[in-house]
Amino acid sequence: MTSQEVWMDVHDLARAGASIREIARRTGLARTTVRRLLRQSAPKPYGPRRPRPTKLEPFVAALEAALAARPHAPATRLFDQLRGLGYAGAYEAVKRWVRAVRQQERARRRACVRFETEPGLEAQFDGKGPVRGLLADEPDRPVHLFRFVLAYSRWRITLAVPSLELPLTLWALQRAFEQLGGVPRRLVFDNARTAVLKPRPNLILQPVFADFCRHYGCEPAPAWPYHPQRKGKTERSLRGLVDTGVLDRAYPGFAALQVELEAQDEAYHQRVQATTGQLPAERLEAERPHLLALPAGPFDPRLAETRRVLSDCTVSFGGARYSVPFRLVGAMVTVKLDPWGHQLAIYAGSELVAAHDAVARGLCSVIEEHVAELRRPRFDRLRPLRRPAPPPREPETRPLVAWPQIEVPRRPIEVYAAALGGAR
Repeated sequence: MTSQEVWMDVHDLARAGASIREIARRTGLARTTVRRLLRQSAPKPYGPRRPRPTKLEPFVAALEAALAARPHAPATRLFDQLRGLGYAGAYEAVKRWVRAVRQQERARRRACVRFETEPGLEAQFDGKGPVRGLLADEPDRPVHLFRFVLAYSRWRITLAVPSLELPLTLWALQRAFEQLGGVPRRLVFDNARTAVLKPRPNLILQPVFADFCRHYGCEPAPAWPYHPQRKGKTERSLRGLVDTGVLDRAYPGFAALQVELEAQDEAYHQRVQATTGQLPAERLEAERPHLLALPAGPFDPRLAETRRVLSDCTVSFGGARYSVPFRLVGAMVTVKLDPWGHQLAIYAGSELVAAHDAVARGLCSVIEEHVAELRRPRFDRLRPLRRPAPPPREPETRPLVAWPQIEVPRRPIEVYAAALGGAR
């Protein structure tokens, strides 16, 4: 009871004719106290007591400086520092002061102010998982749930993916943009290693993720570490997945699970949202004109890795081998695997030289036309050791010269013998 209530009770009993002894018995007060209250014409106001100076008060500034330099220092170490400065008080006083300061700091970090964003300004995305047992034919296969939420309209998109690595995250964001027909001006997310190499205050983004944001013209805005309320719209909606019962059943595959997730999202869009008081489907129509336009072409979410072509006309990737044309033996090529891990593309420069279905570790995928030339007999493929001789030339044909005809007289042999001096 307050002092005013006690004063009123004492005066009420006195007006009813009760004696001082009776008033003291009923109220539990001393008789001297009853007499004092009866002498007062009005209840005496009591203000807060003036705090008494403590032994710790002259050292508070030094204690604040020490705690700012080492926020996680134990109270025992801070007490030893103060003892070196001349503090003669008890350790319990230091411990209570440090506990109160740290409780205020925790409350300050947790405290937040609810705010609403403009249409088309912000979207938040996050993931949940891994969750096992959702696929009937592969109960041990992990499944992750990707959730994308527009901050103004609360329109959400949920996708089931086998992982939340960077290629699949970029693929999921692309699909969300395509469904909306536009891009929000800001993306808010947590500090997962797939997108953030170093968190704030010295923020370093994953280069491919930064290229993705530049391609679509949106600003990446990762939340400060240990501040989940910055992306509270996705945090709260992901907790609601457990209440819907989606995670309590098994599905034939990813396609069946995705159909169920889309049905859940569609039902949510047709319910009045508690904060906005409107249907997310209606607010989306007001928000859609404020979204950025999609670029002319999509971003390639595949990560590029370089490999050297081995002498057997293959490259090694993911523990398996894949063939390329034999002319590339010894060259460096670029390998890209699609986000779902189904198709592998191999490039020599900008030229696509091979496309394979992904195979398990230890296997080899060979396209016959890459090595068909090597399957011919070796002597057919040997180059000649010297240049072959040219074919023989055709003889030149020249016109005959017509010489004049000369008459040579015919004489018997004896004439020539006589001219030589007779027969021999």
